[in-house]
Amino acid sequence: MFSEVRQAILPLALRKIKRRGDLERAGLLIESLAKHWRDSKPFELLIISPGTDTHLLRSSLPRFPNINVSVRPESDFFPWFSSFYLMTGWYRQQIVKLQVPVMLGFGGYLTLDSDVCCVGDFDSRTFVDDGRGLSRWEPKVHHDWWRNVTEVVGTYYDSKGHGLSVTPNLLHGDLAAQTLSYMRNGAQGSSTKSLMTWKMRRPMSVPWTEYSLYTTVAELQGNLFDYHVEWNTCYGASVHLFSEQSCVWGADDFERLVKLPNGTDPGGKFIIVQSHARIPLERVREYALSFAG
Repeated sequence: MFSEVRQAILPLALRKIKRRGDLERAGLLIESLAKHWRDSKPFELLIISPGTDTHLLRSSLPRFPNINVSVRPESDFFPWFSSFYLMTGWYRQQIVKLQVPVMLGFGGYLTLDSDVCCVGDFDSRTFVDDGRGLSRWEPKVHHDWWRNVTEVVGTYYDSKGHGLSVTPNLLHGDLAAQTLSYMRNGAQGSSTKSLMTWKMRRPMSVPWTEYSLYTTVAELQGNLFDYHVEWNTCYGASVHLFSEQSCVWGADDFERLVKLPNGTDPGGKFIIVQSHARIPLERVREYALSFAG
């Protein structure tokens, strides 16, 4: 089960127009992790990128003694003939978050995006409660993909159910491997091919996400709560991986939040500062790093 969490995965493809912005946001994420990681051993951040971005990321991202950053190309994990490369970027990122940790033998790990910032102190045991992970949950009625994924997995939809929410979140390599193994059945040994087929069947909708697959397969196998603390307990826990209240989704949010005094409790260890809000990165940096440990 969960013994510790000291690894994270970040899929990152630099967009052609905003390459520098994407790079700077990833750098801020690393800086925020360095500020708040409180463990005797370094935190390990694995960045997976297209091969065309790997050199720039390796040479430009900031370095801190308590954060081990490793940048590897997608081709290290997906052969050139893989269905992986037929998917759009959003779906490729989802596959990365499941498959790469399995290939590298991860136990518990965090999933991150470049618009995520760390705003609270944590160590390798912060998100572990008696061998199970304190993850981020959401009601299934919030997104159509929870209904859609039941067809992919072959189970039923529970409108009152809760599933693991979107990035940032906490997963385990055992259940990620279980998800991929389940999807390989009947697909000539390729979970990616199977998932690509389902996407082609539903071109105008979202047939699956990494978290809906992971949750639904584990529910079907009956071992979801062997690895994850139940959603109702997580909602009321004293430790929260994510804080909705301190996220920035737009300029109006930002102007309201920056007026709060420095050191205000953010309500969780990670937040999102939406890149589409078009807030200058230096102002984002001041806000994200203003929270005390």
